[in-house]
Amino acid sequence: MERAQPLDVCTLGSTMIRLTTPVGHRLETTPVLEVRTAGSESNVMAALARLGRRTGWVSRLTANPLGRRIANEIRYHGVDVSRVVWTAEDRNEVFFVEHGLKPRPTRVIYDRHPSAVARIRPEELDLDYLLNTRILHLTGIFPALSENTSEVAAELVQKAKRSGIPISFDVNYRAKLWAPEKAAKRLLPLARAAEIVIMTLEDAAHLFGLGGSPERAAQEGWSLFEGRVCVVTAGEAGAAAFDGQQHFQTPGHPVEIRDRLGGGDSFAAGLLHGYLDGSLQRGLEYGSAMAALKLSQDGDYLVSDLEEIRALLKTDPDREVGR
Repeated sequence: MERAQPLDVCTLGSTMIRLTTPVGHRLETTPVLEVRTAGSESNVMAALARLGRRTGWVSRLTANPLGRRIANEIRYHGVDVSRVVWTAEDRNEVFFVEHGLKPRPTRVIYDRHPSAVARIRPEELDLDYLLNTRILHLTGIFPALSENTSEVAAELVQKAKRSGIPISFDVNYRAKLWAPEKAAKRLLPLARAAEIVIMTLEDAAHLFGLGGSPERAAQEGWSLFEGRVCVVTAGEAGAAAFDGQQHFQTPGHPVEIRDRLGGGDSFAAGLLHGYLDGSLQRGLEYGSAMAALKLSQDGDYLVSDLEEIRALLKTDPDREVGR
């Protein structure tokens, strides 16, 4: 049988039911919660799919209305979810978001153990599918969920390396999942196996002791990870990258923040889109624009297209997109 056409980007990860209070309401007293779904890996795949990329998301879900809601919402954005592992056991992950207005920060509470994805096993995965891709994208969230997911991530990375599949790795540290010392120890081998490493300036310092500017952290990260490309994001200050020979950078975009969640994932999607076209610089620019557009929208998923993204890249920062 002829092998299926390769995906542009494929991922293995966790997506949760997201329950959000209306702005100005507290979780303790809100009469209503908005239902959405959210997960770093699926956010990236959805944003890439909207740019015309062929993407696939693999996970393990409990076969109930919440699991179907998760898969259906990811599929809606154009992502292939045909290799999701379904189980009658365990439970799907849930998290709660309480939007903060100054002086209150946005608050996130997770309810994720024991989850279906945390009990995933290597033999449940379709490796031919996962490795039939131009880039395998992974994050530091998935190995943090359990010993199972940590072992699965390590094994998948090894097989991708042996198969010559480039790996994109977003450090994506979550303090509520594990301590920085444990995270750094587990994530460093994964980062060193990757062709592209993405991290925030905060995570670069907190986990790996990489200080200074984004440009300096990217260069030091490149040496530490021994990879081809290290990318460091710094919010509205933009992002920087180093490929061992050349520095790349892009400024951020002014944005009225509606929802902070998912911005980094939209950046990663833009970065990979440009990288697949052969331009790291263009990837940084797409990523910065896509992150800004996402921050202006409710929910984790970026709802946009190439026309809007390109318009933002050409627009005077003091003018609205499309005017």
